[in-house]
Amino acid sequence: MTFTQLRILQAVARTGNMTRAAEELATTQSAVSHALRALESELGVALLVRGNQGVSLTAAGRAVCRRATLILTQAEALEQEVAAIRGQERGSLRVGVIPSANARLLPPILRRFAEAHPRVRPTVMEGSDNEVLEWLETGAADIATVSAAVDEAPLPAGSVARPLAADRMLAVLPSGHELSVRHSLSVTELARHPFIMSTGGCEPLITAIARAAGASLKCHYRVRDTNSILAMVAEGLGLSIVPELSLPAHHAGVHAIPLEPAAERVILLALPADPLPTATAFAELATAHQCGLPMNSRAVSQAP
Repeated sequence: MTFTQLRILQAVARTGNMTRAAEELATTQSAVSHALRALESELGVALLVRGNQGVSLTAAGRAVCRRATLILTQAEALEQEVAAIRGQERGSLRVGVIPSANARLLPPILRRFAEAHPRVRPTVMEGSDNEVLEWLETGAADIATVSAAVDEAPLPAGSVARPLAADRMLAVLPSGHELSVRHSLSVTELARHPFIMSTGGCEPLITAIARAAGASLKCHYRVRDTNSILAMVAEGLGLSIVPELSLPAHHAGVHAIPLEPAAERVILLALPADPLPTATAFAELATAHQCGLPMNSRAVSQAP
């Protein structure tokens, strides 16, 4: 059993695809397949179910992958700590990010981090809130951005979260829509029209906003990608609610209006209970700069 085999298993488990795992690890699909079959042969159990739609872990595969993640995380921490003792900072950093944070919030932070820590190799993995939280819990991500309501932090036990930024939730509707002349809109008014629900991470928050208003949204479509949502809104297929950070600089055919009462999404930067040195350095740099975005005043929060 080798570290390379464990890294390959971890990548395949995360991507669900041999080809994407090979691309992520800068190797070939045949090398990935060979390494996994050798690992299965050594352990004497099947780790993967291979099918036309990709691969998934067996029960044994999930158990092995959890252990592999712990082993690889500890090995990386050891290498980083020894390098720091020698005054030679180096290592890797896997950052799990939600799409809206990756689009506008993370790029300047990543640039500053690369300038301050040129020998560290960051990898960005984009996913929904649930996916990112799972990566953080399993150790597949060393640090992660997640969204939460102001008073909520749905984090794995022992994780620590630092408020990174806050943005408004906005109603989006076609530019020529009858409500586009309004300065603000209530969720009750939106509920009278076909609704396009975002499944990329904001659905729980949108649902909570509607529930608080006593409104029932008519979800005609469920779409993950924000650009797809905006394109559908522009075509008059429905209205939606998106975070301000999710909106591109130019979104032709779409008009964004604040909600009434105002609703806010907080973006947290979450670290595991025993973070890598590179993750701690990234968190300190990120929260020190904050990209000029409005901040929630809450102190560091910790999951029970």
